Amino acid sequence: MRAITRVATAAVLSLGSVTGLATAAQAEPVDYVRIELLEVTCHQQSEGDHDEAYLKVTDANANAVKVWPGSLKYQTMGPGYVRSMTDGNSNTALVLGIQQARTMTLWDYDTTSGDDKLGATLVTGSEAGAEIQYRSLEGSGGVYTIAYRVIDI
Repeated sequence: MRAITRVATAAVLSLGSVTGLATAAQAEPVDYVRIELLEVTCHQQSEGDHDEAYLKVTDANANAVKVWPGSLKYQTMGPGYVRSMTDGNSNTALVLGIQQARTMTLWDYDTTSGDDKLGATLVTGSEAGAEIQYRSLEGSGGVYTIAYRVIDI
């Protein structure tokens, strides 16, 4: 009798795992979106006559990854400066799931001390399809606006 019980239990367990595999195979795929950087505007620099700005974004592993400016260490910014950020759009850190979020942080590069945080903002995948978003960033005396949108991919 015990042998029959063991066989029946094994059959039920294997049926459950087959059902679980079938359910997993039918699960909805994760919808991915991409943050499309547009421009950054300086309203007030944080130091001296200009800032040396760059942007980092948290990736899927929560690592801060520099995404802008693309091939330069930083971009010089002063009051009234408007810089395109499109050269950073090829970075994979800007891709996220519709239910995920990324933190964008603007920094001022310093050669003699630690870099200064000019501000940060949280961008969510659920913003996909909305118009251009404008976020004000303030930190270390600097005031900036970043323009971006979240697009479905």
